[in-house]
Amino acid sequence: MTINQNLKNFIEQKIFPIYSTFDKGHDLNHISAVIQRALDLYKFLNDNSININIVYASAALHDIGIAVERKNHAQHSQEFVLNCFELKQIFTEEELIIIAEAVADHSTSKGIEPRSIYGKIVADADKDNDMQTSLLRAYEYTKKYYPNYSEEECLENVYNQLSFKFGEQGKVKFWINSEEQNDFKQKMHELAINKNLYFEKIKEILEINKSKER
Repeated sequence: MTINQNLKNFIEQKIFPIYSTFDKGHDLNHISAVIQRALDLYKFLNDNSININIVYASAALHDIGIAVERKNHAQHSQEFVLNCFELKQIFTEEELIIIAEAVADHSTSKGIEPRSIYGKIVADADKDNDMQTSLLRAYEYTKKYYPNYSEEECLENVYNQLSFKFGEQGKVKFWINSEEQNDFKQKMHELAINKNLYFEKIKEILEINKSKER
């Protein structure tokens, strides 16, 4: 099944430029990665009852609410979907509700299970499945939102996030549990329970990133 061309055109021409104005943690690179992971999960599930257009739209629009404000962006994304004229020309009212629920449910920090398979796909796809990318995003987020932190304070904050998400009582939950996701979760857990290993790894990642930017 292929993605509706009108939907792709709308997302690429009208939505992607908006993401280009967001911070690095939610910019076009992030949204493109989320879309690709969502499509990979769609293929992994191999279920003909799942609509690829709903998967694509949900992944592409899950963070669009940041254009309003970040704290409640999932709710703003939901409102965008329900009120978007272009989407109403492509999807039925029932399908729009499914997409709206999926974008509203994409943040699972509260441990609430997404209401549909589409919400689960987007929630999983929104999580990085690469250790280097995940740690680098957390570091860049800390540098942006805590500009007064020293370098050591930044690294400590990233570790605190890592421990919260992947430690012994880790809050991160993958709903679909593909092999790739499980492998990533295990690697992050190993860093979360070994602080020395974490510091060694993140300093290595930051050095590699600096070399690329030179």
